[in-house]
Order: sequence, then structure tokens, then C-alpha cells
Amino acid sequence: MKDKKSRKADELLKMLAESSPNDAVKLLFLGEEDLSILDGLDLSLISEIKRSPSGAVEMKFVDRLAVLRELLELKKADEKQRDDGKSIFAALDRAAQQLKSEEKT
Repeated sequence: MKDKKSRKADELLKMLAESSPNDAVKLLFLGEEDLSILDGLDLSLISEIKRSPSGAVEMKFVDRLAVLRELLELKKADEKQRDDGKSIFAALDRAAQQLKSEEKT
């Protein structure tokens, strides 16, 4: 069973994997009169922004391939945990059946 922290990490990774960089591009072209829409932009994919004294802007984005790899690893770990849980219950069931049969004899 996943804890809250693990579920939040899953949700964040899924959100990053599905996000679009469109709003980040809009940010580059916003004028001062358009700053009111800034709060509504999805800028979650931006990992770094630099502005040089000459006005040039450099924007770095989250590595989506790394995000997808992490999601795959979390899914594998979750499946393994589920399989381990099934194994434990199967072993408990076998032990209970064995105890039942010993009680009858």
C-alpha cells in the first residue's frame, strides 16, 4: 500500500510527464500589460530561467525522459510489492490449510 508521500510523488511525476511547454513559450512573449495572466500559466516544466543583461533569455526544462523512467521504476516497484504481498498471503493460506489438516488427524 502506498503512503501519502509516494502517491504525491506519483501524481507529480504524472503531471510533469503530461504537461505541455506551451505556457512557458507564452511567458517569453508576455508584455507588462499581460502579467495578469501569469498566475494561470502552467510553468511546471521549467527548471531554470536566466536573463542576460542584453535581454536574452535562456530557459531550461525538466528532462521528461528522466520523469518517464522514474514513473516506470515506481510502477515496477509497486508491482513487485503487490506480488510480494500475494506471496505472503499465499504462504499464510498454505500454513492455515496445513494447520487445519493437522487438527483433523
